Amino acid sequence: MSAQTSERPVAAHRGSASAGVGDHRPRRSDVQALRALAVTGVVVFHVWPWALPGGFVGVDVFFVISGFVIIGALVEELMRTGRVALGAFWARRIRRILPAAFVVLGACLALVSFVLPALVRQSNLQEIRASGLYVENWLLAEHAVNYLAAEGTPSIVQHYWSLSVEEQLYLAWPLLLLLAIPLAARAKVPRRGALLLVLTVLGFASFVTCLAWTASDASTAFFATPVRGWEFAAGGLVALLARGGDRAAPWRALVAWLGLALVVSAFFVVSQASAFPGALALLPVVGTVLVLSAGSPFAGWSPARLTDLRAVQWLGDTSYSVYLWHWPLLILLPWLAIPARAGGTLVLVATLVLAALTRRFVEDPVRRGRWWTVRRAPAYALAATGAIALVALTSTVSTQVRHEETARVSAERTLVHQHVQQLVTRPQHRSCFGAAAMVPANRCSRPFAEPNGLDLAYAAADGPSDPCLQSDGAATPALCTFGAHNGVVRTIALVGNSHAWRLVPALALYAQHHHWRLVVALKINCMGLITTRIDPAYPNDSCLTWSAGVEQRLLDWHGLSAVVFASYAYEQKFLVGDNAPSGEVTAGRRAVLAMWATFVAHHIKVVVSEDVPGMRPNIDPQCIAQSHDRYDPCSEPRGSVVRPNLASELALAHPELVSYLPLSQYFCDTNRCHALIGGVVVYFDSHHLTTTYSQSLGPYLGAELNAELNAELRQPAPPAGTATGARPPPGTT
Repeated sequence: MSAQTSERPVAAHRGSASAGVGDHRPRRSDVQALRALAVTGVVVFHVWPWALPGGFVGVDVFFVISGFVIIGALVEELMRTGRVALGAFWARRIRRILPAAFVVLGACLALVSFVLPALVRQSNLQEIRASGLYVENWLLAEHAVNYLAAEGTPSIVQHYWSLSVEEQLYLAWPLLLLLAIPLAARAKVPRRGALLLVLTVLGFASFVTCLAWTASDASTAFFATPVRGWEFAAGGLVALLARGGDRAAPWRALVAWLGLALVVSAFFVVSQASAFPGALALLPVVGTVLVLSAGSPFAGWSPARLTDLRAVQWLGDTSYSVYLWHWPLLILLPWLAIPARAGGTLVLVATLVLAALTRRFVEDPVRRGRWWTVRRAPAYALAATGAIALVALTSTVSTQVRHEETARVSAERTLVHQHVQQLVTRPQHRSCFGAAAMVPANRCSRPFAEPNGLDLAYAAADGPSDPCLQSDGAATPALCTFGAHNGVVRTIALVGNSHAWRLVPALALYAQHHHWRLVVALKINCMGLITTRIDPAYPNDSCLTWSAGVEQRLLDWHGLSAVVFASYAYEQKFLVGDNAPSGEVTAGRRAVLAMWATFVAHHIKVVVSEDVPGMRPNIDPQCIAQSHDRYDPCSEPRGSVVRPNLASELALAHPELVSYLPLSQYFCDTNRCHALIGGVVVYFDSHHLTTTYSQSLGPYLGAELNAELNAELRQPAPPAGTATGARPPPGTT
């Protein structure tokens, strides 16, 4: 989903279907038509996101329908008996939701075990397990705030997040509504009034939570259960307040059309870039409320002629299974040799066939079969058995995969260590391993060829964790040191965000073999370049405090020779904001120059390194796994990924103050930047270097830096257009 990018997580995870069909309430064609419309929006958005940029708001439509049907049934029972038969209620929910859900989860487990490649198995197994335990939404919320997990490929069951939300709310709402009974007795008010008060207060509290949470962290808010409670409450209020009345009344037809128009408009007004759910969720929610309030009008010009079509009603009846099947099939497509142009149509056809079969042979027999409906025990046995089986199977397969990965990783590390040691200990030896393949003097004939047996699972796990990279909220710097501790020839510092962190393996390796000490200060989403606020929103307080702390500690560090600031293509966002006015950008540039000047005044050289190109939005190991090209898979045009940035432009404009260290020559040739170089996968995601490639870069990056530190600062500035790849690698003729 997704996404937002962060980056917002992306598109892929948005959209869901509800299973909330009441077992004892009269069938309403308008409800089924709303389900058909909602699932159409979600599926079209997932298959062709350009066609319905806001199709994922179908999830909100489903949540309101669930509130209308489920809370409506609970309210009816409370009004009639003053209690809720919780056991019977939850048994009905189990019969309705879990049979089809377990069947699809079982199919997904088989696909993960036997079809999907090793590099995505562990993450998919984890999410299948979370879906079986009805907590998939919280796992995705955790990933949404995990900087290094936010760009991961969507799992085969990521769509189960909304079912987790519904299941959690099915547990909560009956208990919350029971509060109305003692409230009515104590206040001596009718039960309807007490229920209205409880629904209104809880719904309003959830709506306020939705607004606040979305404003502060939209990525996690999207998946959070409390943020969605008000949508259920909105449907419940319709069920509580709506009156039958004359369905031929003209106003009902008008309200129904207005509601449908609001829902459809949301498909186009909302997009992945929107802060959602938030206030924008009112569009589909209010639209659905209006349609439900209209109550299936049968005036001649009402929507009934459209909504009562047999195809619309069939799709509404089958919407749950349609939703369950479409996403796994869509995720499976890139791993199969199916042309992308035909893939979407194939997914739709297969989805409809599988959904029809699932409804016919799984949903209906369990929901309506006498053996299931007479007693509650079979339903609870199904819930317990299904969850236990999924946990056991995913854990077993996960353990097996882990053992296999351990053996592969051990062998791969041994091989990598041999290559890296050869690069370090024999610098004159011609090598074509990793970054060495980009050195023209090595004359590598096929530097971008995919080697036989390339372990992409190893590449995906080659570096994503490190205790030296501090979190986004850290305010106190925690410096790490690498390299020599005795007989230190030179001490240098590296400062920056996660891109600086991925240069550490290169510089630490060089430092180890050349008696350098490397000091690193690293923080997510913080460049360490300014210590005073330029814009009210940028940078955040923790970044400012952290940057000031880093500056002071480095100025006090005895024997520090130089500070390397790793630039970042999007660093202006974290300094003054993407759309900052020119005055604030100028002020930000002055603040950066002032920091550099402070170090220079203390006889500490300043070096600015070029950012790595990356290959956004493609994730390197997955892209290579899905590519049919064995030579130069997933490469990108140089102009689309090599970008100047605020720090690099300043460095090139002020050679009297700082030195500039170009890097793109180790990733790109004249025309393209590469995802696989010298038999090594370059990035473990879309823009963070693998440890192996970074280490292969060590001898060359270290030599470049050493040359800069030994050279006098040069004047004048390089001519325009030389911001990247300004100097060829060592060994270039």
